[in-house]
Amino acid sequence: MGGAQSSEQGRYGFHVLKVKENSPAYHAGIEQFFDYIIGINGVRVDDGDSQTLLKTLQESEGKPIPLEIYSSKEQSTREVMLTPSREWCRDIPGENSLIGCSIRFCSYERAGEHVWHVLDVAHNSPAEMAGIIPHTDYIIGSPHAVLNSEDSFYDLVDEFIGKPLRIYLYNAEWDSCREAIIVPNRDWGGNGSLGCDVGFGLLHKIPRRSASARPSEDNPGIQQQQSSVYSDVIFSTTDMDEPPPPSPSSSNVQEEVHQETAADSAKQ
Repeated sequence: MGGAQSSEQGRYGFHVLKVKENSPAYHAGIEQFFDYIIGINGVRVDDGDSQTLLKTLQESEGKPIPLEIYSSKEQSTREVMLTPSREWCRDIPGENSLIGCSIRFCSYERAGEHVWHVLDVAHNSPAEMAGIIPHTDYIIGSPHAVLNSEDSFYDLVDEFIGKPLRIYLYNAEWDSCREAIIVPNRDWGGNGSLGCDVGFGLLHKIPRRSASARPSEDNPGIQQQQSSVYSDVIFSTTDMDEPPPPSPSSSNVQEEVHQETAADSAKQ
């Protein structure tokens, strides 16, 4: 059933939502937000087969294994080598992850399209106060909702008038992601509730970067961070009070139980 879903309704994978610093995923060069795990050790998992993913990671502790990754930013697949290990989190209270990333099974069919390019930022606006950078910043998500259409971001802003709104940003100049907190309001003295213009659509997609050496375990690179609700043992502990709601286009959003010996998946 999962395989039929993958072929009939689009392309699916395990979306990487957070990568912990200095973790195996970090050193393998896995990018949060943009990367999707679609295969492990030569076996495809784009049908949502978390059992294979979990079992292979457990059996490969301390040994390098290949992961097949799809990047929505580069719109291409690549292979990375990752060594599952708990050594990286030995001194971190409450952390017991083998690879140090949080994931969610969903579609990546149009993932690269759901971004909002920040154009101009007004002086003394909520956007400027939040540190949002004009022209090079892209709004790529929020822990409060799944942004899967042009209007979904604007609707979210309206819901948070006068309240702190957490958003995830990608900066094209730095090639890095970060979180910002903005308080939309209409009383700051200018137009709109954010004080910035944003563009959406083909002309405002994240630009593809020129080919360069990707970080790996032999060539570690700087990575970033965000979250979900997967196995504390295999992946990482959640750092949000609640997980983001599933996208309507991604049936079979997956949650792992918090036991290494009982990794039954719950599909919606």
